[in-house]
Amino acid sequence: MGAGRHSLAKLKARIFPGQIFYGWYIATAGAGTNFIVLGITFFGFGVFLEEFRLTSGWSVTAIALGYSIQMLQQGLLAPVTGHILDRVGPRKMAVAGVTIISVSMLLFSQATTLAIYYAACMVMALGQGFGGPSAFSLAVMRWFVAKRGRAMSVVTTGNGFGYFSTMILAAMIAGFGFHETFVILAAVIFVIGIPLALVIRDRPENLGLLPDGEIAGGDSESAAAQAARSRATGGMEVGEAVRTPAFYLLVLAMAAGAAAQIVWIVFQVPHLKAAGFSLSFVGIQAAAYGMAAIPLRWAVGWLGDTLGRKKMYMLAVTLEGIGLCFFAFVTPERWWLFIPFYLTFGIGHAGWLVMSQSLPADFFGSRHFATIRGLIIALQVPVSIVVPLFMGFVFDTRGNYQLAYLVIACITVSGALCLGLTRRPLWIQMTHKAN
Repeated sequence: MGAGRHSLAKLKARIFPGQIFYGWYIATAGAGTNFIVLGITFFGFGVFLEEFRLTSGWSVTAIALGYSIQMLQQGLLAPVTGHILDRVGPRKMAVAGVTIISVSMLLFSQATTLAIYYAACMVMALGQGFGGPSAFSLAVMRWFVAKRGRAMSVVTTGNGFGYFSTMILAAMIAGFGFHETFVILAAVIFVIGIPLALVIRDRPENLGLLPDGEIAGGDSESAAAQAARSRATGGMEVGEAVRTPAFYLLVLAMAAGAAAQIVWIVFQVPHLKAAGFSLSFVGIQAAAYGMAAIPLRWAVGWLGDTLGRKKMYMLAVTLEGIGLCFFAFVTPERWWLFIPFYLTFGIGHAGWLVMSQSLPADFFGSRHFATIRGLIIALQVPVSIVVPLFMGFVFDTRGNYQLAYLVIACITVSGALCLGLTRRPLWIQMTHKAN
């Protein structure tokens, strides 16, 4: 039976030599999921933050606490949900995650008190941890090795389009009302997200394939195919990984990059409005940034695969930190600061987003990717809690976010140093030597 499947796969490859590798369909579905799910729950959170402040009278610190609770729960549960992802598989978990996130939108629609708002944040964190984008990341790690950076650049294309959500959500709130918009979003996430989740196939071997499009051929498969199988299915045990210095340096490096992600995604709208820009302008600039980011992600994905994803990450967080310094001082009078900001932070953010998904698998293999990545996320929890509260505190006491952005910029650049201190060979390099 197995030999027949392998023969059929090889025959199809000969008859249809230009046939698209199925892994690219998974990556494309991941892009769609990121656009819908992350566009609403992450990239659009700044719009919701401002609307909750205006309609409820809650302080920025109180609203930011909801985000911190969400990050705390998601981080603490990450090792557990990661282990379940590794055991159950990304397809089932993606379906579960999309369903739970839809429920969280309905809770947000009823969030007239802080208690309900915090409960909605917790449910949303559960959905994000169980599946959706996390499930697609695991699937891509299993379906790609040499082309992992390029595959993740396709997935994160959805993140780029997600920047349009700021403008779309602002228009929906103006047209339908704030709480009514959440009900519509619940339906959109479920109706579109479920079919996209069902595109996932847990492993390429189930279709008689190997990562990156190699065709499995039983005992006669090539040395290259055997090496690809080893790199894709192998990896360190979780206990082995956490006993290496590289694991903790990777945690620090990724936490530094995550700090920049939080202040850019969550606080860009409040910062620009506090600086004197209108909400409509903020939406337009976010969409423009997203459009510019899409080709950048394709470029950094290729560069990471070609020059090394570790080096690309170090360059990325350095550029992010420089860019945040420009962004801190943007005003309607100093609008020209957007130009150096886009040139530095835009490239850096694209590199951070693509490379941060791949580095855990690059260092420790994909066998326990979701569990190890979950532990990394869990150890980043202090950053996820402190950064939003720090931003809210600075605004509540100073009336602007400038100082906060400068502090986070310095923290972000330190991520390059942390990753540069790692001396452990990557898993890919070790399996190359073994084969």
